[in-house]
Amino acid sequence: MADLAQIETVAAAWRPLTSVEVPRATYYLAAASRKIRRRWPDVDSRIAAGTLTEEDVSDVVVQMVLGAVDVVPVRGAKSFSEGVGPMSRSATLAGASSDPLVLEDWMVAVFEGSSTALPQSSMPPSGNYEGIFIWLEGKC
Repeated sequence: MADLAQIETVAAAWRPLTSVEVPRATYYLAAASRKIRRRWPDVDSRIAAGTLTEEDVSDVVVQMVLGAVDVVPVRGAKSFSEGVGPMSRSATLAGASSDPLVLEDWMVAVFEGSSTALPQSSMPPSGNYEGIFIWLEGKC
């Protein structure tokens, strides 16, 4: 089966990949695709039926791959810092999981039909706050 996203999409979302990053990203594209198909075996039929868009699935896979490829130099760390002056390195470990292909809540929501891959936001209802933006220059 074909991967659910392409290497060109990873590069477009991030930056041109180096010759070292291409095989790594290619591996993770396949691994992320397999992980999604294990959890949602009907993903390909849903894409074919139009009930799930190929672009949303690709967005999820690309973000999973970027999370695995664009990592700090210490495996399993959620943050990393490095000093230059008398040499200093520091890492904060993320926890027990060593799975580089993390499915975040918004990703799961794409497959379970409650969201799309696009960011969601909410705003206060119209009519309640417009008055605070009126500039009363010269009316004092």
